[in-house]
Amino acid sequence: MKTKLFRNIGYLLFILLALSSCVNEMDMVEDEQGLETLSSRTSPPFAGYEEWVKKLIDYDKSADSKSYLGKVENFLQSIYRFIPEMRDVVDDLINRGFKFRVAVRHDDERKSWFNPNSSEIGFSGVENLKIENMIHELLHFFAFYTVDEYRKRLYAAREEYEIRVLTDLFMRRDFSTFPYEYQGMKIDHDEYIRYLGWLDKLLKNEVQNMDQFSENFIQFGISRLFWIEDTKIKVADLNGYRPRLLGIIWFYGKIK
Repeated sequence: MKTKLFRNIGYLLFILLALSSCVNEMDMVEDEQGLETLSSRTSPPFAGYEEWVKKLIDYDKSADSKSYLGKVENFLQSIYRFIPEMRDVVDDLINRGFKFRVAVRHDDERKSWFNPNSSEIGFSGVENLKIENMIHELLHFFAFYTVDEYRKRLYAAREEYEIRVLTDLFMRRDFSTFPYEYQGMKIDHDEYIRYLGWLDKLLKNEVQNMDQFSENFIQFGISRLFWIEDTKIKVADLNGYRPRLLGIIWFYGKIK
């Protein structure tokens, strides 16, 4: 009788241990899946990428800004590591042999700039040497050599607002802990909260209708660019907009 009882207890313990093992294994699988997802976003894209991105910098022509080059290198490395879409941008520019020289000097009109004539990415003082400005100007750099109408200086308002939206998307998703002033809408504007909601829909891939996207893009763009309109950026150029840079960088492969 005792032998049978001990045998039953042994079976019960075996079953409990097996169930516990299954639960632990499931937890481990979930943990591994979570780590895999996290790893795909945070691990270096490939060994040696830190040196690869430096190929974008024209060191010979950046001698005047030598003391700032380390910071620019760090920005490029972070952009390449954390923003998958920007990896494609950087790879494309490097593979086509393009480089930019770095300039840091005071400018009363701009916080940062890309000058295609001298292939220069510049920052107005060290206070504007920020990762968001690096992203913004890299996108201008890429747009100039990729989108025909932007290279021809057509529709500057469209180019500018596409780049502002892309920069906001990347900063909101990949550098959300950074203090950041959104470029696509001023914080004191009535449309600010709705604009952030629109960004979130884009981040969740909930925007599939390009007609609706273009309509929202034009509405938000008019609200923001109206205040910076000049001889180059004309709000009226937003009319008739269809995704160009956003189509290449953001929507590619995401439209079902």
